[in-house]
Order: sequence, then structure tokens, then C-alpha cells
Amino acid sequence: MLAVPARAQNESVNRLNTYLTNLRSAVATFTQENPDGTTVTGTFYMKKPGKMRFEYDAPSDSLVVADGRTLAIFDAKSNVSPQRYPQRRTPLSLLSADNIDVTSSIFVRRIEESGGRAYVTMFDPEKPRNGQMVMIFNIEPMRLVEWILTDKSGLETHVYLDELQTDVELHNRLFSIGWNINDFESRHSG
Repeated sequence: MLAVPARAQNESVNRLNTYLTNLRSAVATFTQENPDGTTVTGTFYMKKPGKMRFEYDAPSDSLVVADGRTLAIFDAKSNVSPQRYPQRRTPLSLLSADNIDVTSSIFVRRIEESGGRAYVTMFDPEKPRNGQMVMIFNIEPMRLVEWILTDKSGLETHVYLDELQTDVELHNRLFSIGWNINDFESRHSG
């Protein structure tokens, strides 16, 4: 992919900023293709500011919850508490921010357009070897459709979003790590 000229780049950046800032809440089913060839499905939820949830369907039954401060990963196969990470240190934090300027994000490294799509490449500048994330948007109309996570060994995970339902009412407990710990444990005990 070639980077777009500066004037077109500015238009692309303005469209992305407007779309991402106006995306206040959303729900979409997704399909995730893992590096080992397996495919899992689930539902993605987002509510600004800062809240996200990836609820995986059985048999995976995993869960990822972001409450605005912490990103927690629940694994049904593990007997340990969820792994926790500071949410602001993850590229996904860009998606759930209140006011978005992709050019001022510490994570955004490149914005490109090709074939009617915009590609936003992101990684943690303090830990670039940990991998990267590419968010992919259809341009007309502007819509988030996919992201690709590349881990530190170069393996790719593709997440394809079905049509986003936007401006939906979502209960805050969906994004409560404490509530989800209790719910998750009760569903996976015994």
C-alpha cells in the first residue's frame, strides 16, 4: 500500500477523526481467525468513554473487558484471575476515547488508503517489538470493518466485524471488571 498524498491524507485523517469521535456506542458480532487456523465468534460492545467488551461464543467462552482504566482478559480454561493491563497502554484505547485525533495518538504510526479502505497502523512506541495492530475502515461510507493483530513473533489474528449497530443503550455492568469476575466464575465453576 502506498501512503496517500498530504492533501488526501488530511481529508482521510479528518474523516477518520469525525467517524471515531462520533462513534459513541456500538455492538457487532465478529469472527476471529487465529494464527493456528481456528476460528471463533463473539460479540463486540463499545461505550464511550473507555469501555469495551469482547464476549466470545462457546466453546471458547473467553471474555475481554475494558472499563476505562483496565483491560482484563478472562480465560475459561484457566483457574487464575483475569490478566490485567493498563488500558491506556493498549492501541484499542484509541477506539474508545472520547475525542479522537489519530495524528496525536502515541500509538498511530501510519495512515494509508488503498482500494476504498483506510488502514491505521498502531503499536506501542515504548515496546514496538510486542507487535502491532492495523485497524481497517471502509471509506464510503466510513465504517470500521476489521483489525489485524500481529504478535511479537509475526503471527496474525484477524478480527472481522459484522455491521456495527451504533448509538445503542448499553448497561455499564457489561464493562465492570468486578461484576464480570463474579459472573464469569459462577458460569465456569464446578
